[in-house]
Amino acid sequence: MDAAPFYNSSTGSPLRFRGIPDSLALSHLEGSECCLIHVDNPISRSKGVWLNPNVRVGYNSLAYDAVHITDCWLSSYAILRGLWKNRLRRWITTPWLKSLVVSCRVRAWEAVHRDVKESGTFCLINEMQVLVANGWAHV
Repeated sequence: MDAAPFYNSSTGSPLRFRGIPDSLALSHLEGSECCLIHVDNPISRSKGVWLNPNVRVGYNSLAYDAVHITDCWLSSYAILRGLWKNRLRRWITTPWLKSLVVSCRVRAWEAVHRDVKESGTFCLINEMQVLVANGWAHV
């Protein structure tokens, strides 16, 4: 990935990680800065986005240690449970329905906040997280 947009930009301001505005998050939407950075990066349009699935990160040492075990870090039970959980979710919902919910909420938010537009709607999910004493909680 070319790092030039992060330290130099033709517009005069370097590329920065961002989150969605709090007023949009109040619509029960979340957007990852890891996705939004590629929406904002002009090079992504011409060169695409490359992902290394072998890279594992953690926001704290406990999470980091959990994903950096030398042998398989998921148990057979966790893999089987994840496969069936994913399968059941695909049977009861569709990407179209998920996208419709998000796009309706973004359109309603943009109607109120006419001076801003969210360009990264494909990064948004129908979820809300809040900061609690021991980390994050889903609302």
